[in-house]
Amino acid sequence: MKQIEILSSGKVEIEGGLLKQFDSNGNCASVRIKDLEKIILDKFRGYDRVVLETKEKIHPIVNIKNREEFISLLENISGIKREEDLTEDSLWNRKTPIYFIPSIVILVMLYIPQVKVNFPILNPEFLGLFLNVNLIIYLLYAPEKENHIDSKFSLKRRLIFISLVVFFFQVYTQLDKVGWFKS
Repeated sequence: MKQIEILSSGKVEIEGGLLKQFDSNGNCASVRIKDLEKIILDKFRGYDRVVLETKEKIHPIVNIKNREEFISLLENISGIKREEDLTEDSLWNRKTPIYFIPSIVILVMLYIPQVKVNFPILNPEFLGLFLNVNLIIYLLYAPEKENHIDSKFSLKRRLIFISLVVFFFQVYTQLDKVGWFKS
């Protein structure tokens, strides 16, 4: 809900040679249009975004009503042509299932009685642990689109943190089951 409020109450104005970007609290960030080095158009987390780069800073702008009109006005004033960034920002792509083939193999082996007898380690807890390790490896190597704002809040970093917390909890419960922590 807060994100919708932030996106709907912000606004952008072009006044003379300045671009003013107001946030939901009324704070204003201004950029001299003549200082622009690049105008990049892309999609970020489902929103159409315009990224304005100057020597000092990068200014991402999302949720613009008349995007084409805004961009053509910026191009006319600054003399810089737009660049399109067509890279996907999704964590899911066509190669994603390939990363999880080992987990699928373990899942199939878990439900084959003959294999389960030969490998007593195969149980649902082991599958959960294995799947979580598989997810952590996938998240470490999955590509991520550049945030341009603050990389410490990236979705990938948050998912890795959550997966690691779950992993350590799984290891703790397995060690507790075998009596590792009992004296």
